[in-house]
Amino acid sequence: MMGLSRTIPSWPVLHNISFARASQVRRANMEYIYRWILRDDTFAKEVYVKYNFTNLRTLGIYKAASKTRLARRAGFYALELFFLLQLCTIVWDLATVLGDIGLFGDDMCILAGLLLTLAKKWHCVLYIDELWECVEQMQTYHEHYLLQGEWFVRRMRRQNLQERMLQDASKLLATLLASCLMVNALFSNGETLILRAIYPFSTATTLGYGCVFVCQACLIVYVLYSMVLIDCIGAQALSQMALLFCMQRKQFELIGADLQLPPEGPLHGDRSIRDQVYSAIASHQQLLSFCNRLKRLYEPNIMAQFVCSMLIICLTAFELMFAKGDPMQMVRFGAYMLAGFYQVFVWSFFGNRVTNMSTGISDATISCNWIVLADGLKKDLRFTTMRSQKPFVIDVYWLFPLTYETFIAILSRSYSIFTLLRTMIE
Repeated sequence: MMGLSRTIPSWPVLHNISFARASQVRRANMEYIYRWILRDDTFAKEVYVKYNFTNLRTLGIYKAASKTRLARRAGFYALELFFLLQLCTIVWDLATVLGDIGLFGDDMCILAGLLLTLAKKWHCVLYIDELWECVEQMQTYHEHYLLQGEWFVRRMRRQNLQERMLQDASKLLATLLASCLMVNALFSNGETLILRAIYPFSTATTLGYGCVFVCQACLIVYVLYSMVLIDCIGAQALSQMALLFCMQRKQFELIGADLQLPPEGPLHGDRSIRDQVYSAIASHQQLLSFCNRLKRLYEPNIMAQFVCSMLIICLTAFELMFAKGDPMQMVRFGAYMLAGFYQVFVWSFFGNRVTNMSTGISDATISCNWIVLADGLKKDLRFTTMRSQKPFVIDVYWLFPLTYETFIAILSRSYSIFTLLRTMIE
């Protein structure tokens, strides 16, 4: 018994062991949650925009898709046919309510959003190969800067987290909008459709209403999924542009960081420091060329977004004025207006960030250890300083830049149009 009692741990020992195991389990769970939030397993492999770009295959959009067999593209064309048929039912309803300004505005709100989705999808279809090349270039930059040191990795990780949060916020807003569009129809006892539309059969029967409800619900999910995916790819592309300018700034700041001013004799101009300076300058020129190419590719997309968003904001505000006594309609159009605000703000936010980051290179060339460099290298840096003092602005067809001022201007124009419509009605 005495030998047996020696092998059995006492109660305090058992308590400490169980507490240590519980702490270990909690720590493992917290690490798992942290990894799930940051998705660190995919960070080092590829830039996040490439992961999203690959998901375009779910919409039937992928590289060299136009060269594949028709049978393989049948799913894509079937979805497009379904989309166009649903669009025709809304246009049909629009043609019958031309005398009712409230119902006309309702149809126009939805029609503007559907046409915007169609335009963005076909923009991706037409420019898929060029967009893929740009994404591959971002991947090359990503792999290059992963090897440059801890500061670069930390900065890329922070940007990666912001892009994931952007996508999560977009999904949440899309879910909210889908719920607001469907909830009114769900509680109407078969009297109200999700979207105003006219079909060549009766929707008063249980079968007819059920078919229409399922078709319109599928349309809403398909449209919102497409819009979230395509918009997030564009916003993340601008985010990567801003990140690359930030990386360039750090590269210039590191020039001559470990060199001392010689007390006598020539300044530093050996091969290693010349290679560092010339590499940074060449990289800056290549980045400007790449960003110009990406800007030209996304100009049609951004133009369509801003025009349709201005129309949607104006019309939803107009419909909210008519829906004062109907809380369901107010929630529906309020969520739709919020989506319009969000889309314009996201583009303006990342466009403004690109502009701000591009001017930071001028500060970096001034703050680097340029005083120890030979005169020829100083002159080369001076040209880069002069060029980077002019900000890189994403101006859409030279009409308006993507800045906060443009966002405010869009809201101002929308309110002006809304005021004009209200005055005309009154």
